[in-house]
Amino acid sequence: MCQNRYDSNAATQQRFEELKNHYKKRRDDFRNNPRSSIELEAWRNQDNDVAYNLLTKLSYIIGNLASYDSRQYPLSPNDKRPEGQGFCHTLVIPKNRVYNVVDPNATADNCELLNEMHKHFVDFWQTDQGKEKILARAKRAIDDQDKKLRNAPAPPSNSQSASPVYDEATRKNVFDHFDKLKEPFKKLEAKDFRFAFHVFPDNSIGHLHMHVFPHQEMFREVSTKVYDWKTVPLDAILAVERA
Repeated sequence: MCQNRYDSNAATQQRFEELKNHYKKRRDDFRNNPRSSIELEAWRNQDNDVAYNLLTKLSYIIGNLASYDSRQYPLSPNDKRPEGQGFCHTLVIPKNRVYNVVDPNATADNCELLNEMHKHFVDFWQTDQGKEKILARAKRAIDDQDKKLRNAPAPPSNSQSASPVYDEATRKNVFDHFDKLKEPFKKLEAKDFRFAFHVFPDNSIGHLHMHVFPHQEMFREVSTKVYDWKTVPLDAILAVERA
């Protein structure tokens, strides 16, 4: 029998019990999944022709490097906005090199990859850890851009930009806005998000990625909408591919 190496004090013992329950749930979920035995057998036989949807995710979930708040990009031109398209704008990207959603590899096998990317985010969102990680990444983007703005050299006194474009009042509003939307954001369901792609040649990056952001106006009021014309919903792509 395995020895319990945890100390006997109450707090540590409680944590030990929580981890036991965590392991038991994960174990039971895995073993009760009929797909697990199929993929395990293929993995042991080093069968690379099997799609390992259970053992290995096909995609990553990453936060947008840019802040979602347009007020943090006061000097950016209107046709080249760097901010995200909504509160906590997130990206899902495949592990394999796939150029764009028009790439045949993106829609192969009845759009298996696109469906996995969607499911990956939905599963991640349904965990408390997922919500907190997305919020933390969005906050870090705000903090990073705030630091850049505050460290930028002041314009000369005779410059047309002499008046502050990111003053303390604006800065406070940016952070207050994030704090105001945190709790409502965590209450969203998968149906409240837009899952979409920028289709070649309208893409900005040569690697497939799915944009994910809330579609309600309250979560988009300080984000860019200049790219909405090229933001094609996943459902539209699936409808075309399955026709």
